[in-house]
Amino acid sequence: MVRDEYHDHWSIYRERCKIEGTFVAEREYGEYSLDEVLELLLQRVMREYNAVDIEKYRRIYSASEQSFELRNTYPDPCIERFCGAWPADETYFLSDFYMSADAIQKLLDHHGIARFVKAGISSCDVGFSKRRGQLYEQIHTLYGVEPRDHVHIGDNFEADVLMARKMGVHAVHFEPKSAHSERIRISEYLNNRTALFSHIAQEVTKNAEPRLQSLSGAQRTAYELGLHTAPLFVGFVIFIAEQALKNKDEKVFFFTREGEFFLRIWKALFPDNEISGLELPLPDLLEVSRLATFCASLRSVSVGELRRVWNLYSTQSMDALLKTLGLRPDEFATMLARYNLTLDENIVHPWQDNRVRALFADTAFTSSIEAKVEADRRQLGKYLDSKGFGAAANSAVVDIGWRGTIQDNLGYVRPQTRLTGYYLGLQTFLNEQPANCAKRAYGPNGNEATDHLDLLNVVSLLEMLCNSPNGSVSGYGETHEGQVHAIRIVDDAENRTFEQFVSYFQEAVLQAASVYATYIDNHVIVSSELRERACEIWGKLIGETHQDLARAYISLSHNELFGVGKFIDKSHVPSLRDIFQGLFSRSRRHEVVQYIRQTQWPQLIWARKELSYIHRLSLVLLMKAALFYKVRRRIYGR
Repeated sequence: MVRDEYHDHWSIYRERCKIEGTFVAEREYGEYSLDEVLELLLQRVMREYNAVDIEKYRRIYSASEQSFELRNTYPDPCIERFCGAWPADETYFLSDFYMSADAIQKLLDHHGIARFVKAGISSCDVGFSKRRGQLYEQIHTLYGVEPRDHVHIGDNFEADVLMARKMGVHAVHFEPKSAHSERIRISEYLNNRTALFSHIAQEVTKNAEPRLQSLSGAQRTAYELGLHTAPLFVGFVIFIAEQALKNKDEKVFFFTREGEFFLRIWKALFPDNEISGLELPLPDLLEVSRLATFCASLRSVSVGELRRVWNLYSTQSMDALLKTLGLRPDEFATMLARYNLTLDENIVHPWQDNRVRALFADTAFTSSIEAKVEADRRQLGKYLDSKGFGAAANSAVVDIGWRGTIQDNLGYVRPQTRLTGYYLGLQTFLNEQPANCAKRAYGPNGNEATDHLDLLNVVSLLEMLCNSPNGSVSGYGETHEGQVHAIRIVDDAENRTFEQFVSYFQEAVLQAASVYATYIDNHVIVSSELRERACEIWGKLIGETHQDLARAYISLSHNELFGVGKFIDKSHVPSLRDIFQGLFSRSRRHEVVQYIRQTQWPQLIWARKELSYIHRLSLVLLMKAALFYKVRRRIYGR
């Protein structure tokens, strides 16, 4: 619809400025109307159009611009009293403006100024301006007033004072200092975005000072970190809103757990659920997890279908697999033994293991899982119905990201609903993507030619900072009244990290978001402007690891029931003995490799002063070797 050269709103804005400049230069009195500008702008910007299209969009954008004026203007608190110093029989507005007098009157009515300004003239209606004096002559003729009986009050010294006096009018200059400074500031920020974001950052810091004074130690560190990191999450949530409008999503579902934090940011940024005067899709929380949705999404109980989990966890025990399916592993111990399988053995590439293949050929085993699939699908379906998930043709889902497994699961459960997922970042997909799913990332996306892919090496840190104290969803239950609800696993050890560090971080992000909220509309802030800064912040979180942040991370008990089958103690690291034995022992090597895969954060290891230098060096070298291999495989495809 839009020509390629108009790739963003700034390029369209610059084209509009050119059109306005041309009108001023080519017309005798330099006057033009908003409708004229919009009509020509649409003709230049649209790839294909006809007269009906132009008229349709001209009306839409004209109304939008007038709505913007209503939202972002206000009456000067002194103007009525100031005008009262020059009593008059009639008071009219006289404006050099590209909006009609009717539009200006609506603006004045909206702000309650009609009680002392009942009508007026706009230069674009008559083709004359105050700048050249003809508009003064026009009003004198129209109302039968002599110049000596006309008092004109205005803020533009050239047009409202000097030219008015030249026309014999008694002119009074009205330029309140604060309002004038604000107008200059807004004008500067339109053309200098660095200055705008610097100003917002200063306001965020100033507003946070009282709260910071009440904090100390790790709590203060967390709060300061949240203030600094806020643009990352503000940009992401603005991105979600923009994309949801563009995609015409009817509802936006935020996934637990990180989505709980993102939903709070959404509500802080868009308290009226609007952006730039446009109504946003309704947001809602969807209590889901990989664990709670995977089994229900299985299309068959087969080795091939289980590749969906094994592609993510290429080495897995039967205990972890059964827990991933929401089953009790001990109930299957006897059956596993018939195939020389134990619960604890870590099986490399299970889909290739003859014992596993034989197990999945056993109808007694598959029937047990099929019954669980049906039960889970029924309960999940009831829960989704209660939330209205799947009722709309287009729905959006939001999560922190990495591969969008939960979206895949829901896509298989609700195949008739088009699901678009919005993520902070996306790793390279390892599974076939459902036909009804699309995924977009604000930050790095390993599935596209994009930048900052190294940020995806350390994702568990962001998971911690965006976590919720409300626990992870393990499944769904039903009350006696038939109401379906999510069942949550709340881990006290995991929540200690939230209470002592993460809660202060999130509080600061929300405080900063409330400041950004006041600038998004009237300064036209879009997510793309914040993206580079957001990625820079993400990189510094990893690369400049604060000791308090490192301590919070290693105190974490991380829920890895899906795939691994247990909570992971982030304080644990392989010992030097484990690393050495990994050269000869398959099980030890697996433990070391798993740790490296789950961490990939050399700066964290260097920050752990309780480990010996040799121990830290060994772990860092292993991580860097793994990262080198990862980059090489990404580049060369092997």
